[in-house]
Amino acid sequence: MLQTNSGTQPVTLDLVPMLAAGTASRVPFAILQNRADCLMQLPGRPVTLKVGDIALIRASTAVTLAPLTAGQALDARLFQLPIATDSGFGPNELISSMLTTMDDAHIVFRRIDHRLTNGYCDQLARLAEAAPQDALLSYEQGMLAHLLLTELSRSDLNAMMIIESDFPETDLRRTPKARQAGVILNYIMTNIATVTLQGAAAHFGYEPNYFSRLCHQLFQKPFSEEVRFIRMNQAKKLLELTPQSVNDIAFALGYKNPANFDHHFKAYTGQTPSEFRRAVQAQPLH
Repeated sequence: MLQTNSGTQPVTLDLVPMLAAGTASRVPFAILQNRADCLMQLPGRPVTLKVGDIALIRASTAVTLAPLTAGQALDARLFQLPIATDSGFGPNELISSMLTTMDDAHIVFRRIDHRLTNGYCDQLARLAEAAPQDALLSYEQGMLAHLLLTELSRSDLNAMMIIESDFPETDLRRTPKARQAGVILNYIMTNIATVTLQGAAAHFGYEPNYFSRLCHQLFQKPFSEEVRFIRMNQAKKLLELTPQSVNDIAFALGYKNPANFDHHFKAYTGQTPSEFRRAVQAQPLH
C-alpha cells in the first residue's frame, strides 16, 4: 500500500492497514521516505526528519507529519507491507529487533546513499500503483522491500540508525536475543548522559561481568565502545539539526569537560565539533 503525503498542512499517517496485515509469520512495517524537511510526531516523541531520511515505523496510535517551517510543503511517501519474520538483510540488530515483536517501534536512517534508496522507493511506488494488484506484484514488492532494508543495513550506516531507535523495554532475561540489542540500545540512548556498565547491568538485573560479555556478543564491541559510538553519532545529529552550543551538547552527552568531548569527536570524525557543523551546513540538500 502506498500513501503519498503533500501540502502545507499536517497529515495523519493511516497505519491501521499495516497493523491489520500482521500475522504470526509476517510482521507489519511502514517505510516512510521523506523528501522534504518535516516533523514526525510519534506518541509523546517528536522526531525531526531531513530530506532523504527513511524511517521504519510501527505504531498503534496516531502518527502525524507536519512541515518543519510555516508555509513549507510536505513531500513524503509511506509504503506499508508485511515482512517475513525470518527475513535476512544484513547485520542490523535494530531491524532484527523489529522482526521479533509487534510492539510500537521506529528507526530513522540518515546519511544514506540516496541514489540507491530512491531507486528502490521509486520502483516500490510503481508497483503499488500498478493495476490490477495480484500475488506476483505482492511478491515483487516484498523482494524490493528486502533490497531496501538490505541497503539500509550496511554496516557503515549504523551510526545514524541507533540514535533514533525506540523500543519498549521488557525483562531482558525473557527477551529473544535478536531483540535484546534494541532494548539495551534504547536504555543507553535514554540515559546517554549518565550511563555506565555497572548502572546498566544493575538496571537489567545482571552481574557486570556477565552483562559486559552479553553486550560484546550483541554489538561485537565492548560496552564502553558502544556507548562512545552512540554519543558521537548523537553529537553529529545535534550539531546538524539543532542550534545548541558545542559545550551544551557536550554536557548533554555526559561530558563534564568539553575539551574531552572535542578530543573524542575529532578522533572519531577527523573534525572538531565546530568544523563538523560548518561542513554540514555548507552541504547542498540532496
